[in-house]
Amino acid sequence: MNRASKHFRRTALLSTALVSGLLAVSGVQAVAAPVYQLTLRMIDRNGAVATANSRATFDVISLSGGGRESDVPAGSTLRLPADRYALVGSLITPRPGLDPSMAAMAHPELNLTRNTTVTLDTRQAAKVTANVDQPEVTGGSSAVEMGVRLGADQTQSMVFPFDQRFQEMFAGTLPGTSSAAFYFGASHRLEQPRLELFGEQPKRFPVLTATIGAPLPVGSRTPALAFGGAGRPQDLAGVEVRDRLVVLELPWDTTPETLAERVTTVRDHGGAMVAAWLSTTGAARQGTELAGQPGSRIAAAAAAAELSSKLTGSKAAGALALPTVQIAGANAERFAALARTGDGTAAMIARPEIRDAYELSFPATGRVPAQLEHSVRKSELAAVTMAFHGYSAESPSQVHAIHRVAGVRLGMSRLGYGTPGLVQAERQEYYTPGTWAFLNILVSQTPSVGGDLRGEELFAAGKSYRLAWNGAVTGPGFRGKRAYPADSPWAARTAQEINISIPLFSDGAGHTATADLDAPGDRGSTALYREGKLFGSQATPGRAVFVAPTEEAGYRLTTEAERDEPWAPLSTKVSAEWTFRSGHVQGPTRALPLLEVRYTPAVDLANTAPGGGTFTVPVTVSRQDGPAAITGLQVEASYDGGVNWQPAKVSGQDGRYNAELSHPATGSVSLRAKAADADGNTTTQSIIHAYRLR
Repeated sequence: MNRASKHFRRTALLSTALVSGLLAVSGVQAVAAPVYQLTLRMIDRNGAVATANSRATFDVISLSGGGRESDVPAGSTLRLPADRYALVGSLITPRPGLDPSMAAMAHPELNLTRNTTVTLDTRQAAKVTANVDQPEVTGGSSAVEMGVRLGADQTQSMVFPFDQRFQEMFAGTLPGTSSAAFYFGASHRLEQPRLELFGEQPKRFPVLTATIGAPLPVGSRTPALAFGGAGRPQDLAGVEVRDRLVVLELPWDTTPETLAERVTTVRDHGGAMVAAWLSTTGAARQGTELAGQPGSRIAAAAAAAELSSKLTGSKAAGALALPTVQIAGANAERFAALARTGDGTAAMIARPEIRDAYELSFPATGRVPAQLEHSVRKSELAAVTMAFHGYSAESPSQVHAIHRVAGVRLGMSRLGYGTPGLVQAERQEYYTPGTWAFLNILVSQTPSVGGDLRGEELFAAGKSYRLAWNGAVTGPGFRGKRAYPADSPWAARTAQEINISIPLFSDGAGHTATADLDAPGDRGSTALYREGKLFGSQATPGRAVFVAPTEEAGYRLTTEAERDEPWAPLSTKVSAEWTFRSGHVQGPTRALPLLEVRYTPAVDLANTAPGGGTFTVPVTVSRQDGPAAITGLQVEASYDGGVNWQPAKVSGQDGRYNAELSHPATGSVSLRAKAADADGNTTTQSIIHAYRLR
């Protein structure tokens, strides 16, 4: 999905926006091009023809220019210039007593050379499901994505999220059609639910639910039910709510503040818990307003089956007077009806943090596969131990995983859905084999948005891996490439520029993190010297752009960063300098020959190491632009915050070394290193408070 893509206005007449987009992208003069009528029709799962009043829409994308017409109602006729187009239609089919089914179908490439009618019959689509050989893994979320590649780094796509426990999702392509530009992905993040809620009478049925505010105490309970209306005193008058789970029916636009008020009223009447059911009146209207997420309108139109992130994601809901959950979907109405009887009961299971999780991705190109129901065994996946170092309850992390395949990005994290990280703990996860890009976001209570770590891993089926996040020692690292400009080196030379964006806070595993230039807690500077003289400087830690002469010369690059954040007790000051030679570069951007020194001490999940004895720290030295002959390494340690330094005994060769330190009983360890290679490149780096002692 291209976040920069624009949504043009809905119209069933002349598609002027799309025509203009084609001409603007192609950069040609407006000329008289043939214009044809394109009529868009859909048939729902029951065989009914969708009309302008149906919950059915199309997206029309130009394959030559990238112009896009979004949310065109089924049954519309557009007038479009002759061109090649990708069409994606989506609709809702009601299911009495159940959450509606959803379907997305595509015509991957239509060559519009005459007046044309396209009919997408969703009865020809295949059901999308996934399960694993771990029966208790029944929860999670899923998404279907359909899109087209328009260039090396440009895509347009539609994403359709759903919960396969409660909703049916179907996907397909118009029979006999395909396109080399088209791609498809079915993504599933599966896990054992942290919270499950069931109605117990007359037969057990599940209810879509999520915790609001603090997590519920771990364990199972079977509370009696009561219906409390809107939760006002007059609604609770005469209702037996003492020690019960009280169901409240509230408007869709209920605010966290209003909810808190109603929960307090329930507590004052003796209730034990609250289940907030947001009325679906107005939900479909809200669904049409969700223009920021292409394709999400299909789920939003079925908002009866959606939880309100306004409540579940609200910090204001953290101070609720009683344990509270939000319920949604068709079974929520059934649950409320059970509560109205006055003698219904519920079953609720609350579990601790997620310990087993599955990230499954099933991509395809050209067209949607005919078979979309997947049963997966652990042996077919990569087993990944996720280790979370040094985080706290006040500043936890959230992990986003993107499957990179065939030049596109897929996965549940494409919707911004991350999985909560743990606090100084480990979790087992299982991944579809392939290349996965990770973003581990620090969810901090401070204004800073620093602390985010990025990395990319290649997983093979049946293999085991360990990914350690935020593990000591945090310092300069050059693993991977920059996201912007796409796939550029961290420190690069172009024809006339030296462009620097050094990840000064990369963790011990090499996951990269730059200083946060917008946060008051990160401050520092970067300077460049040419032939011994100051060439330029900028008051930004690790980030600078210098216009450099074309003649080759010797350079010295220096940078330092100080970090003053409550969530960052280690690596409070990082400084480094590099010497290298550089000159004019023809063609693509070239990585500068900067050396990296990385320490990987055997610290625990609190980033501490044993004190009071000899301790060996593995050290690797590498170069950003590729293999290099490392000719020397010196390491020093300080136990007083960098005031005094002691040399360490270093052994090893070819970039792999061990530094032997003598730890005091308590305190912290700071590290300083000097390294050089056979080409004359050098570096000196120091890290204050690299790790702690216990």
